Amino acid sequence: MKLSAVKRTETGTSASRKARNEGKIPAAIYGKEVETISVLINRKEFENTIREVGYNGVFDIDVEGDTYQVFVKDQDNAALKPEVYHVDLLAFTKGQKVTMSIPVHISGEEQIKEGIVSQSISELEVNIAPAEAPSEYVVDVSELEIGDTVHVSDIKVGDEAELLTDDSLTVVSVSAPEAVEEETTETTEDMPEPEVIGESEDEDSE
Repeated sequence: MKLSAVKRTETGTSASRKARNEGKIPAAIYGKEVETISVLINRKEFENTIREVGYNGVFDIDVEGDTYQVFVKDQDNAALKPEVYHVDLLAFTKGQKVTMSIPVHISGEEQIKEGIVSQSISELEVNIAPAEAPSEYVVDVSELEIGDTVHVSDIKVGDEAELLTDDSLTVVSVSAPEAVEEETTETTEDMPEPEVIGESEDEDSE
């Protein structure tokens, strides 16, 4: 999969806004052996590429005749609409390991009949060759019971990856549902009769 890009000749907020209005995304290509290059990429082509290779997927990008093998290191999105504002693309050479954030997803949650599943970590940071990186790590929680936890150390990242996230951290836990206390309301039969203050007995008339 190859994406085309052109070098940016104008920078700044107004230039970026103009580029986005024209259907382009400002991006930066950089790496250990690559000097940072500011480029513009076609939004639709970028979205189609990511849809095909996945967010952590590797693809080639051609910049006016020079080709780089990259993956999405980071991206900024618009706050109020699903639009990509800027993309950081990390370039690498074959076999080179880089730091990547791999999403962690859970499965089997619907099979837990009792207990509340809480996910504390949504991604793991690993050092790995991008071409060998998985698109995600999946944690099966279907067999968990109340009080059970899954730690980072329980996730098998593979021999090709060096885990950088603290392996003692909790990824998923199952806790008991909070008990709902029933409110007791007094009925009119249980309530004492009101005391009338200031009322005296009528005296007998002579």
